[in-house]
Amino acid sequence: MRLKHVLPLRKEVSMHFILGTIILALFILAIRVIWHTLKSARLWFSQHWALWQTARLRQASVMPALLPPRFTAQNSLPATDWETLSQTVRQGILDRNNRPTYRLETLDIELQVKQKTQAIMLADIEIAKLQLSLAQAQELLAQPAKKRRKTQVEGPAKRPNPASALRNALGGGKEGSRSAVH
Repeated sequence: MRLKHVLPLRKEVSMHFILGTIILALFILAIRVIWHTLKSARLWFSQHWALWQTARLRQASVMPALLPPRFTAQNSLPATDWETLSQTVRQGILDRNNRPTYRLETLDIELQVKQKTQAIMLADIEIAKLQLSLAQAQELLAQPAKKRRKTQVEGPAKRPNPASALRNALGGGKEGSRSAVH
């Protein structure tokens, strides 16, 4: 009797334990989601604050009269002469493009490309020839074999064996004695 009372109690305890574990896991997951959301929001705000600050300082150089003097301090770098800089870069590019080795390098690369293209074309031609010969061989194999008739074909006249003519001349003949070699 006592055993019946203990079994339902164990089921309740195990169910409470499983439910508690699930709730704890969900709570941990919710904390992590909130933490990462706060971190990304802080990062987003800090980036936009920095962008706003740089925009405000850039605007200070454009419209210095609208801002207080502490925001209008100019940086200590000298003014950049963009025209001279662009001319220098343009001249550097022209010098690079017109130097003899640069031209040789480009011509060498073009030659290699054309040679490889030619090799590919020759390989394509060879493949086409092989495919054609394969198709012809397949056609011959696909045809049924023809039966040949045995016909008497007159071939060239048969010459007598010179060794037998020599044997006959030396005295033998068929009825003669055989030599020691035979």
